[in-house]
Amino acid sequence: MKHTKLFFHLMLFLLLTSCTLRQSAPVIESIEIPIEKEVIRPQLVSKTRSVSSRPALVLQSLPEGWTVDRHPVAKWGMSLPNVMSNMLDSAQTVEYWEEVIDVPTGYKLTLKRSKVLFQIITRLTIETVELHFVNVDHVYSTTNHEPSHYIMHGVVRTVELKPTGFPQLTADDVIKYKFLMEYGTPKEFSDGFHHYENDQTVLKVRELDKSHVQIQMTSILVDQKLQTAINDMYSEEGIEYQKRLLLRSIDI
Repeated sequence: MKHTKLFFHLMLFLLLTSCTLRQSAPVIESIEIPIEKEVIRPQLVSKTRSVSSRPALVLQSLPEGWTVDRHPVAKWGMSLPNVMSNMLDSAQTVEYWEEVIDVPTGYKLTLKRSKVLFQIITRLTIETVELHFVNVDHVYSTTNHEPSHYIMHGVVRTVELKPTGFPQLTADDVIKYKFLMEYGTPKEFSDGFHHYENDQTVLKVRELDKSHVQIQMTSILVDQKLQTAINDMYSEEGIEYQKRLLLRSIDI
């Protein structure tokens, strides 16, 4: 009987001890931690652009004739009377002369030329301007000798710099800032001239001395028109054509 009670008490003690340990043990709950998916964003590549404080250099086109303050006064191919009517001083005189040239077929051709010479004085410069004209129609017929047949094909300008004190402007300054900076790199440099050319104009500029600059311009289209007239009349094909025209008047 004693052994039974002792066994009973021992089992009860073990039961109570087990319950106490269960109550005192910490309860660990499983917590689900959401794993964020990696968001892949496109990489932004920043392109570094060099920002210059200087404005972009815009090159000017070559003049198509004689201009004053960039306004055309006498354009290539304009007739002599029209040019004279646009000039500030209508009292300017016109000089006419003849130029004899040799053509490849052995003939001598007389070209009719003319020019108008005048002077423009400003605060900083004294400019001498020559406007050159040629009579292309006279190549086709000697009856075309009126001033209206003379068309402008060239300009020669000589600019003299007045004393400006300090700083003194020089011819090199004019070429650098009024030509090289405005028209860009020349096509070539030869015989002291900076050469520029486009489909309308041939321009040459040079320094005569420290205070004088010379600018020469010619019209490409007028030169082509003159060369076409010479070929039409004085080439072998042109001469044969003119003979056939004359033969039409002969009745045999």
